[in-house]
Amino acid sequence: MKRTLFVTAALVLMAGAHAANVSSPVETLTVQTGKNSLAFDNNFSNTLAGDTFADRFDFTLGGKASVRFVATSTAAGRNESLDLTGFGIYDALTNLAVAPGKLSFLNADGVFDKWTLSASNLAAGAYYFQVSGTMLAPGGSYAANGTLTVSPVPEPAMPAMLLGGLAVLAFAARRNAK
Repeated sequence: MKRTLFVTAALVLMAGAHAANVSSPVETLTVQTGKNSLAFDNNFSNTLAGDTFADRFDFTLGGKASVRFVATSTAAGRNESLDLTGFGIYDALTNLAVAPGKLSFLNADGVFDKWTLSASNLAAGAYYFQVSGTMLAPGGSYAANGTLTVSPVPEPAMPAMLLGGLAVLAFAARRNAK
């Protein structure tokens, strides 16, 4: 009985021993007001089947924004492959998904998949893209690209003009009342 438990425990621990986290360091993307064409990718080498990754790409919005992105995994040959298991935009403060991606295509061999995401009216703040997956065989890569359109911050001229006009009207009304 003890031997069976020991062998079972050893097999369970050995199964996870081969899987490693092969995530890249966090990268920061520069986003400006207007239409931004952004692209990011990762090419994996010296990896093993079962290795996992969750790559993070930080960015900050100065105003409301809309986003349309596509992430695809590619394999140079049948011996290299990875499976994208997630793609989305997350709030940098809460780590909650604000725009999760959707798997839109997976070929029959499992060597190519495509994720899409779109969001509108993202508020100003700090966010990050996260691409996660599992290596099906040594090697493989993914690429993501798309547009992020940031609306300009409204100028304070309009409210200031309104307040100025109201002040002039109040002054004129007070002067007429005297």
